[in-house]
Amino acid sequence: MQEDKTLSTIVDEINTTLRAYGKAAVQEVKMTKDGKVIGQIRYGYRPQVVFDTVNAVLLPQNWRYEIISKEIFNQQAVIEVKLFIRIGDEWLCKGSQIGQMIIIKDNVGDAFKGAVTDAIQKCLSLLSIGTDAYRGLLESVYKGSPQPITLNRPPAKSEVRPETPSAETSSQPQKSPAAQDNQDLPQITGVHIQRVENRFVASGKVFEKKEMLKAAGFKFDGANRTWFKDATAAVH
Repeated sequence: MQEDKTLSTIVDEINTTLRAYGKAAVQEVKMTKDGKVIGQIRYGYRPQVVFDTVNAVLLPQNWRYEIISKEIFNQQAVIEVKLFIRIGDEWLCKGSQIGQMIIIKDNVGDAFKGAVTDAIQKCLSLLSIGTDAYRGLLESVYKGSPQPITLNRPPAKSEVRPETPSAETSSQPQKSPAAQDNQDLPQITGVHIQRVENRFVASGKVFEKKEMLKAAGFKFDGANRTWFKDATAAVH
């Protein structure tokens, strides 16, 4: 991660990437009892997609979490977590959050793991990461086009990022499957390009590379805050 990159820039890059994934990154969240749905159905980002995106933009060695406490209440695992993000040479912490997960079939281990995941996502929300989920904007995405979208993300070693930093990812430019299939698309270091329905959508370091994207024919979609190029315009 570049030392002069601000927290706002990092958050924008992560959210832009999450939005570019579309329906493939969204899940339906509902509670059931005796086979019936209870309470309100919500829509949020899939945890693994969020963690993979944070790893891709921020890099694994630049964020970590600490478990403050863990307890069991009424067959629920409850864990308090603090999240730390490194900006330059300093670590930023916005406080702690509590995650919860129901214990199913006495599987306490899975419940604690799920509670940690829940707490980390809540901590990320304090930084406005994945904010579309909390603004109620993902229902229409989930119920939108059924066309599958391939997530362009690094392979994950575990469901939740390990506390021990991994080796720094390669600085070489990465090409999405869409870019590999079409030589007219630009190859820009730090920018990922993938096909989303009838568009090629750029994500990653788009704000730093916007002039290069403009030169390649990409346009800015203000409503979705994404850089795109019509797929038909990229094919001869």
